[in-house]
Amino acid sequence: MIILSCHDVAKYFLTKVDPLAGDLVSNLKLQKLVYYAQGLHLALYEEPLFTEPIEAWPHGPVIPVLYHAYKQYGNAAIERPQDVDFSRYDDRIRNLLDEVYSFFGQFSAWKLRDMTHEEDPWKNAPTNGVISLQLMKEYFKAWLKRHPAIKAVSTSQQAEMVQKFAALADEWELEVAGCSFVAEKYSHPAYQQIIEMGPAVIPLLLRELEIKPNHWFEALRAITGANPIQPEQRGRIKQMVQAWLNWGREHGYQW
Repeated sequence: MIILSCHDVAKYFLTKVDPLAGDLVSNLKLQKLVYYAQGLHLALYEEPLFTEPIEAWPHGPVIPVLYHAYKQYGNAAIERPQDVDFSRYDDRIRNLLDEVYSFFGQFSAWKLRDMTHEEDPWKNAPTNGVISLQLMKEYFKAWLKRHPAIKAVSTSQQAEMVQKFAALADEWELEVAGCSFVAEKYSHPAYQQIIEMGPAVIPLLLRELEIKPNHWFEALRAITGANPIQPEQRGRIKQMVQAWLNWGREHGYQW
């Protein structure tokens, strides 16, 4: 696997600029686009997109080495690079970067600056200090829940995840069919593996509940940390299912 640098990410964004359409990317805007790419990659894939540190400067998140690479442009538009090797970007990365540019590229540099000033990673970092990757990951995981239209996971990866979930769900349902103890159902290895798949399976669990109600409540509670089931609904499967489906819709999930 090719490891990208912040320069690789920046160059990809610069190839997306269409001057004839009035697009321009200044150093300030480029910093914010690369920052958002790092945040969403952390949230989606649990690992950084690039290793260079991001710092909390007065005008928002900045990658110092990237800033110095383009500082000669000042506030002017940065020229389109001519030395981009597109073979360095696999489909997953291109999907992510395309979506970041489509969503965040519509905003001006100063709008992006103001947006980052309202976000926890910059607000909670020491002035001119390094922004925590862990904080970025946590923040953008929550951000993605509020923006379900961002679908940066590749089709092949999504299909693989759906297939894995279906196999584990079938295994679990088959092996606990005759079990009367709920705790035993929850402790089954296949059930625990589904929980370990994390937030990506929340829509799959909600869809499973809607189509074929079953004891997926503990898995949802373990993954989300939420529990929308009211005391008077406990033991009433249909009401418990409806409580979780309502929760899913209220939190922007689609299934």
